Amino acid sequence: MIFFVNGIVGLNILKFLIKNFKKDIKAIVLTKSDILIKNYIKKKLHKSKIITWKKSINFQNKLISLKPNKLFLLWWPFILEKNLLKIPKYETINAHPSYLPHYKGKDPNFWSILNNGPYGVTIHKASIKTDSGNILFQKKINKIDHTIDGQKLYKINVIEIVKLFKNKYKILRKNNFTKFRMNKKTKIHKRNDMIKESKITLNKSYKAEYLINLMRAKNFPPNNGVIFKKNGKIYSITIKINEIK
Repeated sequence: MIFFVNGIVGLNILKFLIKNFKKDIKAIVLTKSDILIKNYIKKKLHKSKIITWKKSINFQNKLISLKPNKLFLLWWPFILEKNLLKIPKYETINAHPSYLPHYKGKDPNFWSILNNGPYGVTIHKASIKTDSGNILFQKKINKIDHTIDGQKLYKINVIEIVKLFKNKYKILRKNNFTKFRMNKKTKIHKRNDMIKESKITLNKSYKAEYLINLMRAKNFPPNNGVIFKKNGKIYSITIKINEIK
């Protein structure tokens, strides 16, 4: 298998794999900027198994030469094109921080808070259409109240997706694993969708809960703050909610 790893989720799962399933690792793909993973992995794996992400024919040919049974995308920030998805013998498996088919694409924490859920994490089969492949495993996250903002929900999702992957990896690694559930057709969000939704007009009517949820959802640096304009100036609003009873 080849594992595309990124960020804290990629690092935590990578530690799990090296400790328990090191022989499964044909190669690790990481971004050039992910210094945390790079520093960890060079002490644990031979350099021949470490590949830096690059959109090129040479990169593609390197993956093809390894003849992987599967690719795993573990918090991977880039979309894999059709030519890469066709490389593994069986499938490419992706980890996504939402309860699919809800909130595909960018900023799922934002959209799930804005719409009062559902909340959760999903492991699914990657396809050409973003986050639209068949669902393999999911974990619904309950008890999300108004004290949970976008940043806190992200941290919860990190914990839950790592836990779900660890619990299901013995099944995911099997070559004959073909039990999928079909995904429904829902909107695939882009970053501009969140930016547009986060601008409010002062003379427009909004439901109070919508505005509260919008401000909760945007408490996530570097994209925090709901934006409004007044007298030629631009302002941002953030919010902190405490439970008092």
